[in-house]
Amino acid sequence: CGGFYLMYRLGAGQIDLARQQQDFISAVSHELKTPLTSIRMYGEMLREGWASDEKKKVYYDYIFDESERLSRLIANVLQLARMTRNKLHVEKKSLAVAELMDGVRSRIASQVERAGFELNMHCEPAAGAAVIEVDPDWFIQIFINLVDNAIKFSIDAEQKVIDIGCQRLRDGNVQFSVRDYGPGVPADQMKKIFKLSYRSENELTRETVGTGIGLALVHQLARAMGGQVDVVNREPGAEFRVNIRDSGISS
Repeated sequence: CGGFYLMYRLGAGQIDLARQQQDFISAVSHELKTPLTSIRMYGEMLREGWASDEKKKVYYDYIFDESERLSRLIANVLQLARMTRNKLHVEKKSLAVAELMDGVRSRIASQVERAGFELNMHCEPAAGAAVIEVDPDWFIQIFINLVDNAIKFSIDAEQKVIDIGCQRLRDGNVQFSVRDYGPGVPADQMKKIFKLSYRSENELTRETVGTGIGLALVHQLARAMGGQVDVVNREPGAEFRVNIRDSGISS
């Protein structure tokens, strides 16, 4: 009986893994195909001269936005490949939080604006003066993924705002937060959303875009830098928090 049970568990695990892989491939294929098709269509219209001067600006903006979306997807997939091969090599640097947040703003401002959202950034003086040891590229990628996730799941919210903040905690950590004003995260999914390729919607019926790897990468990258990430619901919306310890160096 024990042997049959183990065989059953093994078989069920393999079936579940195959299903996850199939869903992941389907999601990535969909995310690649949709923008590429649109880019090609608008590119052909521009090349053939079928667009008026007024429409040209719209089409150029759309091509740029979709190209940015593809770049974020490819960056996530490449990072995922390194992660699954255990080839994540962190290159930490001691950097002031204020400097890091300036870099975040420069990378995500246009992403938020083009999505039709307002960006609010606030960093407490004590947090801005702190120095933390992080990989700056990973740090920015965490925010790109969190902001991308916030936009996708609050696209229909009445209040189209993304709040980004940082504060220094009593335990010596610096806490970074990204908040949206959407529907929030169901309580039974708060732990699952950080699992690789997890999506709260079925691949055939889902309404939001995405591959389900963005938040998993946020979790892995934060942990590799000695930090941790969690999520809490606000009224309204969801707030993702990343805690990273202060290196103890004054800026």
